[in-house]
Amino acid sequence: MRRLPGLIVPLLTVPLLALAGCGGGGQARTAPTSASPSPLSPSPDPAPSPSPSPSSTRNRLCVPTTDMTTAERLAYLKDLSDSAHGASPAFFMTDSGVYLLAKETQRPCEAVRFQLSWFRVEMTRAGSGSSARYSFTYAPIESTTLSAGPRDGRVVGSVPPPPKGCSGTLSVVYVGEEITEDDLPDGLNMPGGTLDWSLVTLDADRALSAVFKPPAGASSC
Repeated sequence: MRRLPGLIVPLLTVPLLALAGCGGGGQARTAPTSASPSPLSPSPDPAPSPSPSPSSTRNRLCVPTTDMTTAERLAYLKDLSDSAHGASPAFFMTDSGVYLLAKETQRPCEAVRFQLSWFRVEMTRAGSGSSARYSFTYAPIESTTLSAGPRDGRVVGSVPPPPKGCSGTLSVVYVGEEITEDDLPDGLNMPGGTLDWSLVTLDADRALSAVFKPPAGASSC
């Protein structure tokens, strides 16, 4: 029993020698060496932000109106100022229709909706000369929804029907509920000076502008 430790060494060396001699050609296989780590490459610089295109630059100068509520559209159109005359309204009406002349920074990005109603104004004169007075009776002609912008100019479809006989025309631009005869004033001012039409003020807050054009022969009605 004391000789067993001396037999262990030869038995263990046999497998090691066999492994070293296999593989053909008598060459020993060696474990592949691990590749040396490559140096860390510097992080790439962040890509520069693309320069804004002309169209996106323009869009930052206009006012988005698509998602505006009725109250917001009304306030927006009321607050527009004229590009040429500063404090003058940029959304206005004359006897030839509705116009938009907005500053570049206030211009709508897209066409903005509004309403337009026309009324026939029957005129009856009492008295003569400078003391003549007129009474007015309204009758609706038509109401429509139109859009102004984003370019300046007269709104297509906004030209009012002409007066006829002893009947004038009242045009009202508004946003919101339809303007009715109850919203119209009891009296109207006749044009003065060189104009053959006059501006009209309505008590209704939703009214933006109103124009009255009497018939050419009103003095004989």
